[in-house]
Amino acid sequence: MNEALLLTKKTVEFRNSYPELIAQWEMQIGHGNCHPDLHFCLTLVDDFPYLNAYLRSIDYLFGFTINAYIIHSNWQRDFIESGYSGNSALELANHEIQLTYNALNESEAIVKDPKAKIYRNILA
Repeated sequence: MNEALLLTKKTVEFRNSYPELIAQWEMQIGHGNCHPDLHFCLTLVDDFPYLNAYLRSIDYLFGFTINAYIIHSNWQRDFIESGYSGNSALELANHEIQLTYNALNESEAIVKDPKAKIYRNILA
């Protein structure tokens, strides 16, 4: 499994275009004062024990959260452009990110990762 989970072409382009913003988001996550959507992407990981353990075992929780937030924001924008209201777009983006987290959480590579198993046992 690649550590660069959720690094789509659009995510990479965004990261390359806005490195200062990425650094700001990393600081916000580290200090616990991030805005609601970024906080949602971070705290949602707690609901997926295998994914959470895997991310912690490779020290990639912040990077993953930022990747997820960029994707989440893109979904919101796309839903709004498709005619959904702001609230509906947010709920749809939330649902999509939950489906993504669930698919990763249940992936064989994450479930069977030996280092992640140790972290999962510690976090349980």
